[in-house]
Amino acid sequence: MKPAKLILIFLLTLSLSLLALSGLDLLWFAHHGNRQPETVITIKPGSSLKKITRILAEHNLIGSQLRFKILNRVLQSSAALKAGEYEIAADATPLAIIATLRQGKSLQHKISFPEGFTLKQIENRLVAARVCTAAEFEKITTAAPELKKWQIPSANLEGYLFPSTYCYDRNTSCRELVTQMLDTGRQKFTALKAAAPTTNFNRHQILTLASIIQKEAGNLEEMPLIAAVFYNRLRRHQRLASDPTTIYGLGESFDGNLHRRDLKNPSPYNTYRHKGLPPGPICSPGASAIKAALNPAVSDYLFFVSRNNGSHQFSKTYAEHQQAVKKYQLGK
Repeated sequence: MKPAKLILIFLLTLSLSLLALSGLDLLWFAHHGNRQPETVITIKPGSSLKKITRILAEHNLIGSQLRFKILNRVLQSSAALKAGEYEIAADATPLAIIATLRQGKSLQHKISFPEGFTLKQIENRLVAARVCTAAEFEKITTAAPELKKWQIPSANLEGYLFPSTYCYDRNTSCRELVTQMLDTGRQKFTALKAAAPTTNFNRHQILTLASIIQKEAGNLEEMPLIAAVFYNRLRRHQRLASDPTTIYGLGESFDGNLHRRDLKNPSPYNTYRHKGLPPGPICSPGASAIKAALNPAVSDYLFFVSRNNGSHQFSKTYAEHQQAVKKYQLGK
């Protein structure tokens, strides 16, 4: 056999051997765990394979950036890796990591908004969770075109963002979560209204009344009675005389105590001064408060005062109310 042919056979054999060794090396790499504890990583939208590989290497989740890139090329998964926040399991192999990023199941977070939260409190919680910036939230919840699109007859979304627990991931935008809260509120209201007697009040008026009930009530059982009091006063063209609405109207000037001078404040939310409902909701009412506003108790009560134990004393006349105030508020 000629020397040239022997050299060719040698080189071919060597190439095949190196290729086989490379394949075995890549196979070992693909199935070899990272020996790291459970780790959370964030892949931003638009991240390239190079960027994703660097992030994984910085967290010591892969032993070789080159091998990880080659493995993705072999699997044709480079373009399938999705952005998101991921929880990489302890000792995850490169194959398992690639599978996680391809599935795109981002880490889910929960955020809760208690019943009675104001729009400002909702904003603060979303900003703290890094879902919204203050400027972004305020723009979404006050922009006239947005309010018109959502059919909100108000200057903002106060009362329309339903208080509940919501799930989101790091790719959820401020607008998406606000829209989810709006949609939930619309669905809840539609269901409650369908099960309630016919009313002449529109959605905005019901939510406004429900928000006052939410702030006034000390417990769920009293909500229908409190609703009855306000309906009775409205029918008689009496002022609602509600502390929570007046406090809401004071805004940041409220110092924690309602003073006599505050009852003269010209704010349209001052129901000691103005008859009828205030311009809009003063907080986000929950389902029980909305249900009470749609289904008030049958009662002649016109007044109520706190017993300072989470319940109220209800009265039909002003004289009875004065006696209750003396007993429960003045200690006489």
